[in-house]
Amino acid sequence: MEFCTRIANQLMLQKIYQKGFSKNIVSSPLSINVVLNMVVAGSKGSTLKRMLSFLRYKSVDEIHSKSRKMMAMAANGGNGPILNMVNGAWVDQRFPLVPKYKTEVLKGIFKCEANNVDFRTKANEVVNEINSWANTASRGLIPTILESVSPETVLTLANGIYFKGIWHSDYEFVARWTTERKFYLPDGTSVLVPFMTSRNDYYYGSFDGCKVLKIPYQSGGPNRFAMYFFLPDERDGLRNLLAKFDSDYGFLNQENFKLRKENLDEFWIPKFKFSFGFDVSEVMDNMGQSSSFITNPRDLSEMMHNSEHAPGINTNIIQKAYIEVDEKGTEAAAITCTGIVGCAMPQPKKSYCFVADHPFLFMIKEEMSGLVLFTGAVLNPIQKD
Repeated sequence: MEFCTRIANQLMLQKIYQKGFSKNIVSSPLSINVVLNMVVAGSKGSTLKRMLSFLRYKSVDEIHSKSRKMMAMAANGGNGPILNMVNGAWVDQRFPLVPKYKTEVLKGIFKCEANNVDFRTKANEVVNEINSWANTASRGLIPTILESVSPETVLTLANGIYFKGIWHSDYEFVARWTTERKFYLPDGTSVLVPFMTSRNDYYYGSFDGCKVLKIPYQSGGPNRFAMYFFLPDERDGLRNLLAKFDSDYGFLNQENFKLRKENLDEFWIPKFKFSFGFDVSEVMDNMGQSSSFITNPRDLSEMMHNSEHAPGINTNIIQKAYIEVDEKGTEAAAITCTGIVGCAMPQPKKSYCFVADHPFLFMIKEEMSGLVLFTGAVLNPIQKD
């Protein structure tokens, strides 16, 4: 999970350092993790060794175990947030799947049915099929994930996550108190944005360079979900905060930032709704972990038949994600698609405030497992995409 969270952080670093970049960012480390697990679970040889290394797994058995826990988290219902996670596989008819991988891995672990398709002569039909699947998996929030596919595509694996959480009753916002306030943009200008507030006590902490606030969601099952907001102390402090996360990933572990319930003297968080898409492969390449991790087609022989006849293998990974935060709660979705192609002691009473009126980071995670569902950066709350 750490590697995939680093991908999300590296994405934000790369984009925010681009001159003139002003878009909001959202991504799903969990969705990327599931797709990579689906690939590595059918690999062997140098491909397996390389993927185990950067994903920090010790063995295929560990991959299977952690993948089952990820899928089980989505299967646990109760009265908490809605969390649906589905997986899809489209394999070219020239390279049928090995029965063990198809039944024990895809179906047994990832609850995924494999679809036999013809990429070579019916690529447009396959694109429409995958986009229809993405639309259903995201409940209409992400209607398309692909524009086209190469006719030399051997296998496409995909993961879809849909999340809808209602704020815990102890932390509800009061809709009639929502009001427009200034939000300061990275270029120093400001825009008027609807800000939410309430008079409840919140989990809060102040650390070197930033403030952290946590809002739990209603939960009636074994899972415990919460949204975290990371607000830089300085209006232009987002870059420094991201750099801190990048150099000290352990800071994001809950035990490293102890939050206390505090009555905030001033508390404002903006409403926001936007989507974002990016090339996961490109970010991995920039991290020094090439997405072209399949160097020998024979390394896929435990996944598919005839892999040795596939032309030079190339792997592309893309993701699109969506998030909306308002007075009721959060709705979010992500689709990740990979194509294997030929070619924190009580303190004295102080005055506390949390006013997110400048760019900040957010994260949605499951508290018991530590799995990060979504993370991102809000640079302009009224910008849709």
